[in-house]
Amino acid sequence: MIQTLPNDDTLVENARHDPDAFAALYQRYLTPIYRYLLVRLGNPQDAEDITSKVFTEALEGIVHQRYRENGNFAAWLFTIARRRLIDLYRQRPAVLLEEAALLDPDPFDQIQFSDNKTRLKELLSQLDEDKQELMRLRFAGGLSFAEIAALEGKSEAAVKMMTYRTIQWLRENWEAKNV
Repeated sequence: MIQTLPNDDTLVENARHDPDAFAALYQRYLTPIYRYLLVRLGNPQDAEDITSKVFTEALEGIVHQRYRENGNFAAWLFTIARRRLIDLYRQRPAVLLEEAALLDPDPFDQIQFSDNKTRLKELLSQLDEDKQELMRLRFAGGLSFAEIAALEGKSEAAVKMMTYRTIQWLRENWEAKNV
């Protein structure tokens, strides 16, 4: 017999009455939120700190009925993450830039794939901020097209098309440099 997991709205409703029930939502979204923040910040400690704040705020929002039923929980959670990022950037924008400049290259940069990683970073940096954010949400955050659409206030079809075109552009420019 296949056991299906409860959907987010069911888990939210359970967490409203029993905060311990929030653990299932936490387990479901911990990795996507953390990866998204790590990609944005490049600093594991800051990503962990903000991830903790995101889930604390989400639990408070659920308990105090700030999350509306039949909403998109993942989109709401990533909105909280974005707001906490903005708060961090406002608090210490110069420090974050200095930290980013001082980061030692990770082991991945020291092996044969470092050239590809650098090239991909260069290509991604050529995208406008909306497309960069789309790529982070889709691939680092692991969000579905529907979740990204809800978060960005766009149709799912528009998000799919933008993703397709962005990947196509990346592929064409990647191949152009390989010639």
